[in-house]
Amino acid sequence: MADNVANNLANVNTGGFKRTLLQITSAPSLDIYRIQTDPGRVPGARLSGVPVAQPVGALGTGAWVYDTPTQFEQGAIQQTGNALDVALGSENAFFTVQTPQGVKYTRDGQFYRDPNNNLVTSDGYQVLGQGGPIALPNGNVAIAADGTITANGARIDQLRVTSFNNLVALRAQGDSLLQDTGNAGPQATANPVMQQGALEMGNANVVRSMVDMILAERTFDANEKSIKAEDDATARAISTVGLTQPG
Repeated sequence: MADNVANNLANVNTGGFKRTLLQITSAPSLDIYRIQTDPGRVPGARLSGVPVAQPVGALGTGAWVYDTPTQFEQGAIQQTGNALDVALGSENAFFTVQTPQGVKYTRDGQFYRDPNNNLVTSDGYQVLGQGGPIALPNGNVAIAADGTITANGARIDQLRVTSFNNLVALRAQGDSLLQDTGNAGPQATANPVMQQGALEMGNANVVRSMVDMILAERTFDANEKSIKAEDDATARAISTVGLTQPG
C-alpha cells in the first residue's frame, strides 16, 4: 500500500500521470491441527499408535493485492507556452505513440522535435498521426483544437487520438505509457479537443496522498500487532491447550 501511495505522490507533477488505487483481498485461512500419536490422550482415538490430528483452530494468512486499477480523472491544465506541448481536454482520449514494443498510449503531451525532425515524446517515441509518424518541416508549428498540425500555413497531419470502450483494460507500462491488455476496445476519438501550449498534470492529490500514507503506516502497525497476538495465542494453544486432558 505504501509503495502505491508513494508512487502517486512522486508523480503529482508528472505530465499526464494517472494515479492508481490499491484493491486488497483477504488470503485463504489455514486450519491448524496438533498431531497426536498417543490415542490415550486424544478423545475419540481407538487404535494405539495411529497418528490423530486434533483441531486447534484457524490461522489467517493475511491479505494480498487483488488489483491496482488506474483512475483516469482529468488532471489540472498548466500553461507552458511551448508550441509542441499539447493537453487533451477529455478523460477518455489518449495520444498514440510508436515504441519498439508496439503501439502504446499516453496522456503526456510534452512533445519534442528530434534530430530527424520527427515529433517524439520525451523518451524519444514517435508520436503517430493519421498517416503514421509525424515529420515536422522547419518553421512555426501550429496545432489546432482537433489536433490538425500545420507548419507555415500548410497542413502536415492530424494527431491520432484514441478512446477506449473499457478503460479498466488499460495498464500502466512506465514512462507515462499505457498498454491495451487485449479487451480495451480502442477506437478513433470522434471529436478530440486539444490545447496547444499547455500540459495536463498528474491527477494525484498531494493532501490525499499524504493522508493515505499515514493510513498505510497505521494499518501496517495494527497488522503487525495482530500477527504477533495471533502467533502468541497459537503458541499457547499448541503448548498448553492441546495437552489439557478432558475430565
